[in-house]
Amino acid sequence: MISLQISCEGGSVPADQQVSVSYVDSLYKQADQLKASSNIDAALHTNFRALRLIEYRSDSTYSKILRQRIILFGNKRPLDSALHYSNKLLFAHHKSKDSSGMADAFYLKAFYFNKNRQMDSALFNGYQSVELYKQLKDSSKVYSRSRLLTLILQTIGNYEEAELTAIESLNYLKENSANNEKRSSIYNDIALITKMRGNFNEALYWFNKALQLSSNKEYQNNIKNNIAITQIERHNYKKAFDILTELRADSIFDFSKELRYKSRILNNWALAKSKLGHPDAEYYLLEALAMRKQNNIAYRLNGSYVNLAEHYADRSDPKAVKMASLAYETAKTYNNPDDQLNALSILVETAANPREYAMQYIELSDSIHKVRERNKNHYAKIIYDVEHNRQENENLKAKAIIQELEVTKAESRNIILTLIVIIILGGGYLFYRNQIKKHKREKEAAAYQAELYISKKVHDEVANDVFNLLTRIQKDTLNPSFKPILLSDIDKLYRKTRNIARDYSDVLVGTDFPETLKELLSNYNNDGSRVLSKGVKEIPWDDLIENKQRTLYRILQELLINMKKHSEAGLVMLNFQKVGNQLVVEYSDNGIGMTVENIENGHGIKNMEQRLEGIDSKIRFDPSSASGTKATINIPI
Repeated sequence: MISLQISCEGGSVPADQQVSVSYVDSLYKQADQLKASSNIDAALHTNFRALRLIEYRSDSTYSKILRQRIILFGNKRPLDSALHYSNKLLFAHHKSKDSSGMADAFYLKAFYFNKNRQMDSALFNGYQSVELYKQLKDSSKVYSRSRLLTLILQTIGNYEEAELTAIESLNYLKENSANNEKRSSIYNDIALITKMRGNFNEALYWFNKALQLSSNKEYQNNIKNNIAITQIERHNYKKAFDILTELRADSIFDFSKELRYKSRILNNWALAKSKLGHPDAEYYLLEALAMRKQNNIAYRLNGSYVNLAEHYADRSDPKAVKMASLAYETAKTYNNPDDQLNALSILVETAANPREYAMQYIELSDSIHKVRERNKNHYAKIIYDVEHNRQENENLKAKAIIQELEVTKAESRNIILTLIVIIILGGGYLFYRNQIKKHKREKEAAAYQAELYISKKVHDEVANDVFNLLTRIQKDTLNPSFKPILLSDIDKLYRKTRNIARDYSDVLVGTDFPETLKELLSNYNNDGSRVLSKGVKEIPWDDLIENKQRTLYRILQELLINMKKHSEAGLVMLNFQKVGNQLVVEYSDNGIGMTVENIENGHGIKNMEQRLEGIDSKIRFDPSSASGTKATINIPI
């Protein structure tokens, strides 16, 4: 049952599902290509086809398709669909307990709430995203998501928290050249915030730090433009004019096709000219306005209307009222109270009947103050709630850990008891095995001593007696025709007994074993047969204990004796190899071979098998070999 469950849950994906995932990936890439060519509707249609194929799944492919859908809807108005699918993505990641995915979903919600001017929701989700990435210790994401949170705080007028958030994000960037551009962008953010708070000298400090770190020419020009605007705020019009003149002379300005960049530099340069009393300032201010009307972005149009209003107000030109009114109406379209206040302040100064505008100014100013105080309190509450929830979660986790520790202690006691039983049983089993091995070694030693004893007896008594008999017969007078035959037979008997004594004499093992082995093989090299060996020098013989060396010698000796007596082989090949922790010896000859009956019933083979069993080794014969005998010996090293 267990193996069945594993095969069902952890096995390979069915072929039809693999095709589906592959097809979904192709649709994902196709939707991306359509988005790159600004064909958002077609991209959404392709994405929907992919989503429909996997909408009941909850893996990374589903999340990827869902995220793509959010980005695509983010290019269309209204943003309700982008926010709807952001909620679905958050739910999917929450269900799978994917904290990184949840942090990303919070970020997407914050981004589109901010884009939709739903600032309370943007603030809540932006803070959640940053805090989750902090818990995950994802430094790069803390930095990038903190920039959105800084922007949201800046937009709602909570400049103190915006500045603190921007400065804190610096702690998540290492001070090295790879992060220079990122640090520069944070310095620029801090400078803009301090400028909005009216701290112009501090703003210039941060702008200059940003400028020193950046190596991007266009970004450097943007920072210089910000410095110039700050100098205008400080009434240093000449400094501002010189900076902006330098920017207009830059090739980037001449060749830039981006009207947003060109119109911004031109508008600010023309304002500096206006403040310096240049007569052509109006011409360039109107030129910048014409550029901005081509893109028709409300807050950029507002900047041109305000600069023209100031230009006309400085010259007591009635057109100041018209431009300030346009600035005020434009600011209302994108709901920016600061820009509305700025336009109203010009109207109070220039209108024929300023009372109405003054009352609006006071009312709006009070409203802004109340809203910003509420926003500060709201942000403080968000921080408290998130921290409180996090603390509660940590407390719950701590309680769960304590409970788990108690369960673990109980389990540990059981495990210890189980281990004690296993150790006792295992120790008993190992003792039993050692006793058996010891008994085997004693039997092998006894067998070896018996072999030596037989060898000595054969040599000292039988061979000597045969030799004495041979000597006597040579001296005695026998039948002349029978004496040579008898002498020949007795001589053969003498040689056999001498060979037996030699074969079962002591074997030199240890460091001398390779030479002992070489001598054994050379003894069977003669005109009738050749014994070849391979790999003897590569074997670490020192790793093979003496008992195993002695057994291997006897096995090879037995094989060679059988070859000499029975196989009629002219060539023998012995291949020595170390395979893992095994010594493998492959024997082959070109003799008459062996039958299954020979292998099963042969006394010599049984002797070899019994010898090898004593050292936990094996020999295998190949009865299927059509040409000669083949055997493989495996001995653990």
